[in-house]
Amino acid sequence: MKVLYIGDFIKGNGPSTVDINVRDSIEKSNHSNQVEFLQSTTKISFSVMRKIHNIDVVHVSGVSFLGMMLMLFSRLCGKKASMTMHGSLIMESQFRKIAPHRRFFELIQQRCANKIMPVSNLLAEKAKINNKAIVIPNGVNFIAKSSILKQENLITLIGGGRKEKRHLEVCEVIKKINDKHELNIKVNLFGEHGIDSSKINSFSFIKDFGFSDKEIVFESLSKSKIFIQYSEFESFSLAVADAINYQCYVITSNLVGINEFITLSNSYIVVDNKKELEEAIILQYNASKRKDIDNKLFTWEQVSDKYVKCWEAL
Repeated sequence: MKVLYIGDFIKGNGPSTVDINVRDSIEKSNHSNQVEFLQSTTKISFSVMRKIHNIDVVHVSGVSFLGMMLMLFSRLCGKKASMTMHGSLIMESQFRKIAPHRRFFELIQQRCANKIMPVSNLLAEKAKINNKAIVIPNGVNFIAKSSILKQENLITLIGGGRKEKRHLEVCEVIKKINDKHELNIKVNLFGEHGIDSSKINSFSFIKDFGFSDKEIVFESLSKSKIFIQYSEFESFSLAVADAINYQCYVITSNLVGINEFITLSNSYIVVDNKKELEEAIILQYNASKRKDIDNKLFTWEQVSDKYVKCWEAL
């Protein structure tokens, strides 16, 4: 079996993190000579297209022009094709502007794919791809558990001022809690500026770091007692996995894909509205000892093995 894997090994965002970890895991395994990795921004050329003749499966991670073209060409040549679905551009277009051509690329890739690997059952259901779906969640680089000194009044949020992250609503709830209970909860915010950024930054307890190196984000998680992912929709959420790694209490909305791999408890609470969010924050703020969060998350090595088995089955 020979596989050509088209992904993004440069950007360092969520999908790129997946590609980098899958690549690194496969290159360390006994399947290293079976998979060739190609950067998704590579220009199409005759030499690139010729690669199709030497492989059995084209796998595209995410959406790209190169990926779409290679999937089309592979199917014309009688080869198999698959894709990792990190999210849905059609769904994202409800929250922010998505270029029409990118939505077209996604549609063609989905049509060409023999199998689609969404990162959660939630995504498969919302994107209506269950007939082609084999769910492969993102992996986690588990770190050794150690005693971490937490700042009892610190919360970390990741996702910046993007409206769909609903961080403005989180801040409104925290202000209410601070005022009502005379607390001094502080919030570290990471991520790109968006529609809600100016309003979010009007709260005195917010420290907005913007885009930051992962080391700075991890440092904040290691200090924070609570991490909140109150998004309108998250296909998975590597940020939640990181928060678990750094022994945070976690609160998420009910539309976060990683939830299906986690056992709910007072340490990991799923909420549906601002009232439940307020109650969850107060409960976790007052908790004296965090219990470990039971989960069924995979290492990147296990995730890579799942991809290889899917390709072999094709």
